[in-house]
Amino acid sequence: MELVKNMLSGDRVALAKLMSILEREPDEMPGIMEQIHSKTGSASLIGITGPPGAGKSTLIDSLIKSVRKNNETVGVIAVDPSSLYTGGALLGDRIRMNNHVGDQGVFIRSLSTKGTFGGLSKTAKATTRLLDSYGFNKVLVESVGVGQTELDIANVVDIVVVVLVPEAGDSIQLLKAGLIEIGDIYVVNKSDREGSDLLVDALSSELHERNGGKSWMPKVIKTSAKNNTGIDELLVEIQKLNDKLSASGELQKLRQLRIKHELKEAIRNSLDQMISLDDILHITGEVGKDVMNGSIDPYTGAKKLLSSGDLAKNINRRFNSTG
Repeated sequence: MELVKNMLSGDRVALAKLMSILEREPDEMPGIMEQIHSKTGSASLIGITGPPGAGKSTLIDSLIKSVRKNNETVGVIAVDPSSLYTGGALLGDRIRMNNHVGDQGVFIRSLSTKGTFGGLSKTAKATTRLLDSYGFNKVLVESVGVGQTELDIANVVDIVVVVLVPEAGDSIQLLKAGLIEIGDIYVVNKSDREGSDLLVDALSSELHERNGGKSWMPKVIKTSAKNNTGIDELLVEIQKLNDKLSASGELQKLRQLRIKHELKEAIRNSLDQMISLDDILHITGEVGKDVMNGSIDPYTGAKKLLSSGDLAKNINRRFNSTG
């Protein structure tokens, strides 16, 4: 694909067009990923998550400035809630980040969640790969972050930064709901406000009790994106943790685990695209008939098909005959 060649040569317009293709034409994803695969693996992938109103976008804006001071390049994926009617990102490219328009070392893209759980778009993983292959040193991924247990940002990035604010009285409850297991660094943002020290203490106590099986103790850092304090320190901690994980071999293990998740998801998505409702009865055969006439339930039917290997055989037969 000519667009891929142009993108790998530094064409930002081609990069943007490829991102649009990933969102609108999912059938093109395998071909694009195949062409860029050998160019990926160099970028540091950093996830930013937390409850709405925690100041994630403003924090990222400040992080971009800090990264650029170090003469590094940065790509940003801002995952927005979708419009129920259009499926598009409601907020578009984040207004707070528009200060970086014109900076060739920064690329910002909004993606819509399109109803997916976990706060991430289905194309988020593929989009991070595009930014990685383009050559950005760091890729920041901002998730919607509503504290649900289905949060899947950890399956996309190397390091997860959880952002909380002092006035969020349910912050610790959010941690108990799932964020405590995925956070690598915790940020108490808007730390100029009353209650920040109490939140830091509560976080530190909770993290000592429940470390989620990590080999390191997650740091708790106070920041104020508004006053631009603590941002450089946060970036330093991110880099220190990245270096530690890389030196110990844990980063490679984390990435291999992510690839397993991605392979599983790719298989599931491919099956969804291959099998329509009209195909179901063709590929489930007699078991499908038993389900339809009420002899057995759908779950028992699926179990029988998978355990016998008949499903794979029937799918293969079905699509070989149509190919």
